[in-house]
Amino acid sequence: MEAGSDEAAGACAVVVAGNGSVDDVKRCLTSLGLVDEVVLVAGDPAPTELPGARVIDLGERLGRPAAVNRAVVTLGPEVAFVLVTEVGVTWDDDAVAALRAAARDTPRAGALVPRLEGSPAPALPGRWVGDALLARMAPDVVTPPADLPGPAVLLRRAALESVGGWDARLAAPFADLDLARRLDEAGWLRVAVPSARAVRDAVPDVPESPAERHAAARRTVGGGPRGIAARALLAARGAGAAGRAGRPAG
Repeated sequence: MEAGSDEAAGACAVVVAGNGSVDDVKRCLTSLGLVDEVVLVAGDPAPTELPGARVIDLGERLGRPAAVNRAVVTLGPEVAFVLVTEVGVTWDDDAVAALRAAARDTPRAGALVPRLEGSPAPALPGRWVGDALLARMAPDVVTPPADLPGPAVLLRRAALESVGGWDARLAAPFADLDLARRLDEAGWLRVAVPSARAVRDAVPDVPESPAERHAAARRTVGGGPRGIAARALLAARGAGAAGRAGRPAG
């Protein structure tokens, strides 16, 4: 699980997940500066052409977890780090460099999270009868820990692949919590890097449709005591536990 010097110097691919205008995507990419590879995963519809980026047309509106998983499997073996960002996130100058530096300094860091400011996404768009239950199950969805993987995160590819990626059956906030739990259990660290700042604007960048997001939430709370709901509860408790996420950096 230790990262070697070759991995630390490996390529970094940016995966942009979400549905937005070409201008929104370009604004996000411009803020990132020079990167090795850019993959945009979107659907319903995806841009037919985006200079400097490889576009994966999902053909449907999928959640960020499923979209990112699909992108990662297409990356070449030279890619050692995956920067996940939603369309509505813009990055400060040198933010990505600060995350990469923290990754070099912390070989066991599986997820490195910038200081994310701006508009948080609601756990579910619109109103659903289970909203209150979901908020009670995982209050960290409302106020996520600083080191929780989510709409803006640098992931060590070896760490992400070692735990099987995101669980695409879960709604995005719960999939983030679940991923954090599995990274913890596998011995990887989650590191907050406050010197790397990103801003999330209030733009409609949630990839999946409201119907799919609600269906994912129902899968989260369904499945019996040993099913996905139990995993989400464990994730909510474990991912927010102090002392398991490693040290702040930057």
